[in-house]
Formats: sequence, C-alpha cells, structure tokens
Amino acid sequence: MTSSAPFKRTLLATLILSLALSGCTTTASQAESSGSSAPQTETDSVPAQAIESETRIATTPLTGESFYTLLLAEIATNRGDYGSAAQLYSRLDRQFDDLEVAQRATALNQVVGNYDSMGEHAGHWLRLEPNSVEGWQALTIASLANADQVTAKRALDRWLMLDPDAEVEGALAGINSLTNDQQASLLPVFAEAETSHPDNTSIGFANAQLLSTLGRYQQALDVISANRARQDSPDKGLLEFRLHLELNDIEQARTIISELTGQYPNNSQVATAYAGFVYADSGANKADTLESLFNRFPNEPVIARAFARESFDNGDYDTAEVLFERLIPTEFSDEAHYFLGRISRINRLPEEAAQRFLSVQAPPYLISALAELSEVWQNSRPTDIQKALHQARQAYPGQSPVLWRIEADLYRRLGDTEQAMAVYGQALSAHPGDTSLLYDQALLAANLGQYDLLEANLSDVLEQEPDNTSALNALGYTWADRNVNLPQAQRYIDRALEQQPDDPAIQDSKGWVEYRLGNLEEAERWLRRSLESMESDEVAAHLAAVLWEQNKQDEALRWLDQAFNWNSNSPTARAIIETLGIDR
Repeated sequence: MTSSAPFKRTLLATLILSLALSGCTTTASQAESSGSSAPQTETDSVPAQAIESETRIATTPLTGESFYTLLLAEIATNRGDYGSAAQLYSRLDRQFDDLEVAQRATALNQVVGNYDSMGEHAGHWLRLEPNSVEGWQALTIASLANADQVTAKRALDRWLMLDPDAEVEGALAGINSLTNDQQASLLPVFAEAETSHPDNTSIGFANAQLLSTLGRYQQALDVISANRARQDSPDKGLLEFRLHLELNDIEQARTIISELTGQYPNNSQVATAYAGFVYADSGANKADTLESLFNRFPNEPVIARAFARESFDNGDYDTAEVLFERLIPTEFSDEAHYFLGRISRINRLPEEAAQRFLSVQAPPYLISALAELSEVWQNSRPTDIQKALHQARQAYPGQSPVLWRIEADLYRRLGDTEQAMAVYGQALSAHPGDTSLLYDQALLAANLGQYDLLEANLSDVLEQEPDNTSALNALGYTWADRNVNLPQAQRYIDRALEQQPDDPAIQDSKGWVEYRLGNLEEAERWLRRSLESMESDEVAAHLAAVLWEQNKQDEALRWLDQAFNWNSNSPTARAIIETLGIDR
C-alpha cells in the first residue's frame, strides 16, 4: 500500500483528513502474491509497548482474502459510514502490520469517538513507524480522551521532542465525555509538559482550555493572559474573551473583542464572535456594526443571522427578508423560514406566511411556527392546523404538551370553549400532572366560572411546584376576587411577591386581597404601585373601589373613567360600579 497523508497539527484538520484519505493502491495481484499474514501479538496494540519500542517492525502485505475487507472498508468510508469503516479497518489492523491500515484505523476511530480503539491502533502505528510525529499526536489525543495520564504524559513528551513547535491544544477535543475528576487528572500532564518544553506556548493554551472546561474560569484567565503576553493568536484572544463573559465581566469582554477585531480584521472566527456579542449587547449602533461585518464576511452564516435578527428587531423588514433568504441553505434554515413567515404576516400576505411556517421542520422554531400558523389559519383552515399539530406531536413527542396548548388556545380564540376544554382533557390524559397544561386549563376554568376545577388544578400544580409564582398568584387572586379563603390567599400572594416583587400583576393581586381584608391604605399603596408600570383597566377599577370605600369619590370616579378609556367594555369596572352602587 502507498503511504497516506499524515495527521495534521490540529484536531479539526485531523478529522477532515481522516474523511478524505485516498483509496488504497494495493493491487489484487500484489495481495495475492504476498506471503502469509503475520497477526499482531496482544502486546503490539498496547500503547505503553509502542512508547518503549524504537525499532520499526516489518510490514506484512494484505492477503487476497483481506483485500475484499479492505474494499468494503473503502466503500463504507466513501458512503460516510465511518462506524462500519472503522470496524473493518480495525479488524485488518489487528491482523496485518501495514502502516496505512494502522493510520486509517486510528483516524476513523477518532472520527467515531472510539478512543480506546484509537489508542490501540495508534500504538500499532508507532510500532510500525516509531518516530512518526503524527502517530505520537494520535496517541496523545487518544490517551487524553481515555484519561490515561501516564501514557498521555509520555506520548505528549515524545510528540514535543519530535516537533518542538507542535500546536497541542487540539489534543483536548476528545475529553468532553470524561467526568470532571477525570478531566482534572489531566492537568499535571500539561504542567509537566510545560516544565519540560518551556518554549512551546501552545501547552499553556491547552492548559487554559482545560481549566475553562473544568469551570475554573479565573485560573484559566490568569493562564491565558500570561500566555498571550508571550505569544498571541486569534484563538487565544477568543478564549480570553469568552472567559470574561463567563465571569460576567462584560466591559472587559467588550474591550477584548473590539481589540481582536482591530488586530485580526480578516479573521472570520473573530468577526463571528464579535457579531454574536454585538447582537446580544445593549450598546448603540448595533445595526451599523453588524452591517459592516456582513459586508466584510458575507458568507459567514452567523454574521448574516445576527444582522438579519437586528434588522428585524429594528423594523427594517426589507433588509431582514433579503438576509433570511440567504440563510435558508444554512444550518439556520428553520429560523430563516420562521422569520420570513412573520415578515409575510406583517406585509399581510397570509398564505405566503403559512407556507413559510410550514417549511419549518423541527423544534425549537417549529413550535413558534405552528403557533403563528394557528393564528393565520384559525378562521379559514382550523382542521388543517389540527392535522399539523397532530403530526408534530407524533414526530416530536417531547414537545407534545406545548402543542396541545396551541390547539386548545386555537379553540379558545374561536370562542369554542367547550372544544378547548375537551382538548385540555385529551392532553392531560396523555400527560397527567403536566403543570403547564393544568395551569392553562385552570385559567380557562376561571373564565367559565368552574372554580372547583380551577382550585383543583392549581392545587395540583403547587403540590408539584410549591414556589410556582404564577399558580400562587392565580389561586390567591381568585380567592380574593371571590372573597373566600382570604388569609390563605394573602399568604399565597405574599409568597409570589417575594419571588417577583416588581411584577405589576402580583402587585394588583396584593392590593386586591388587602382590600378584601379591609386594609384600605395598604391596598391603595399596592394598586398605585402596580399602575406605575402597567396600564390596566382592571387595576384602575380596583383602585377606584378602594378609593370609593375611603370616601375619595371624585378620584375614584376619575379612575373608573380611566378604566373605560383603556377598555371601553371593562368587565371589572362594570362589576365595581354594580357592586358599590355607583351612579354612572
């Protein structure tokens, strides 16, 4: 067999290379004329044995029978069935001493994440080619992924002896499946390597990455800051930027990413990170910055996405539409179709919007798309919506509760409360105890005056989630409004307020329960506070009732007028007028 291209210096390039390895050139006649195979001994596959060996072992060509296995392995590789290809090459590597087979077995097992086998085949590779830089790199990757500290130390040291300038940070990509303790056990590997190879700055970079993975952000930041002072790179700068974000040091993160953008103006990774930060940031001129980045990197989907979302948020729908169209062939296809659907709704093109929403294939945007579609088709095609929701529940059973809620809400909007209640019944039969379904059904029950069902549902929610703010507030307010269970209502609302003290809806509940308890001044204080942040006919009517009971009739009447200004049919204001006998 001809020798193949070796492993590259970064893991990403290694993976790409393993997918693009050229076909074997061993001919059938060569295979058939070869001698008998020489199976590996058990110790040949042990990494420690490979480390100790300095002598190249003889190559044993493949036999004619095994050439068929090789052909199957190549077919599997070309089809992208890397799992099968890895198994076939592993079988061959255990039977023959062939350098390229060992290389391919190593690479393919790395691709499928089988690091035990990767280490075995890297060990064989090194017995065949003891001074292979790429072989020692592969053994380092595998032993780190297996938390084999002893082998990793020795393999990394040998790799760096053969290639003092090796970029070793990519060797960590296989450690994600390790436990925290296993990952932490690898720290001495890099500490020892840094002592033995002080001129190689990539070791410190790898150490900072490992510390970051362990959540030791401040330690990682100290390491990478010192490392950048010795030798900088875009990747190192981006790690420091992300560490500041993890530490919630937004100002320093902003400074670093801005500096990196100026320092590496043509680096797409830096530009992409900057675009994401700019979109999430609250600073001004976001659209201008994102447009500038997009003009420089028009083929970077993340940048186009950030610019598209910012344009949509700013109401620049023409620009957003063009950008989202560009994103359809990318990994952001569902998001693009969803927002294009929303733009079509804004432009009053309901059928175009519907087709966009139907083009969304999977959660999370599928759920939002179906919710939008239920509004577009609610009057014209409710049966089709029901069918689409049923299909989505079949395809994504984990999303079933929220899809049931969308269906129930459809019938509620159509005024068919009986059907909406029936849908909730079906949903709760399929998902008994689901708190979101119980809560939504309780709200519908309140509108229908089915207070026993409301109380039962919300009590079930609170039994499962004692600190559920929405349930505490809803049940407390319902009791207050009905003038029953007032001490318990007060306790529930107070618990909700402890969690969300600035929520104007809960402040309204607090004011109303205090009114029912006769604490009029306290009630007035909470209701005025609620109205400071929310224009609500209901709260205005509640305040009018409190003021009327305090003989502040003129102001009470003004608040009633305000309630009707906000909602000309305000049921709460009309109920207050009737209950208090106010002549309006």
